[in-house]
Amino acid sequence: MAQDLIRAFETAQEVAEAVAKDFIAFTNTCIAESGSAVVAISGGTTPNTLFELLNTDAYRTQLDWENIFFLWVDERFVPQTDPDNNFYRAKERLFASIGGSSHFYPVPTNSGTVEEAADAYEKEVATVLSACEKDGVDLTLLGLGDDGHTASLFARSQALEEKKRTVIPVTDGKVWNRVSMSFPFLAKARNVWFTVVGESKAAALGRVLRQRKEYMDESWEERIGHVLPGAVLSQDTVTWYVDKAAKNYI
Repeated sequence: MAQDLIRAFETAQEVAEAVAKDFIAFTNTCIAESGSAVVAISGGTTPNTLFELLNTDAYRTQLDWENIFFLWVDERFVPQTDPDNNFYRAKERLFASIGGSSHFYPVPTNSGTVEEAADAYEKEVATVLSACEKDGVDLTLLGLGDDGHTASLFARSQALEEKKRTVIPVTDGKVWNRVSMSFPFLAKARNVWFTVVGESKAAALGRVLRQRKEYMDESWEERIGHVLPGAVLSQDTVTWYVDKAAKNYI
């Protein structure tokens, strides 16, 4: 039976600080238990603040960078030099400073087609997991759109019908073509954390949590088509980090 753990804070900054502290504790424990921590991260306001925090002395020295492997949950199909590229934002705030001590694997969006990028990244993800001797990521950090989407998986998108692939091209989303991890792959994540901040996300968060409660006994496969994408994953526990503004409709 899937359960939702709600962790509520006053401000978006407090959300990011809580995620940073929990991230340090989680990755250190994971590395102690299995030798590595494979983390899939999304773009967005809270991850950007998280990256900035992890790049400060108070946090940076507490992480075992050499044994954390960063993957991207999704990416906009724009060059890595484009400010709208999720990796660009993460590199600017964190990875350019950490340098050779960290392992990060951005989606290859500088050339080719979105389909070719998805194929290449699927192989990259498989290589990382094989090297770490894992079947899925240890932690997935997700956001929630004001329309209830997560990753680059939108309501009524053909991407929701994917049953096998790890990484898929998304050409019927919003604004950009995108590359995204699929629900079959995200469903294998050992841990799932959502960060949701701001009043603009409140209605979507309330609706998603109600749907998750309504379908709590259903598998992720059975939920597709009946709930918003943010309500699909059915891990035993999904943790939600939310601020006061986003919590209005809960």
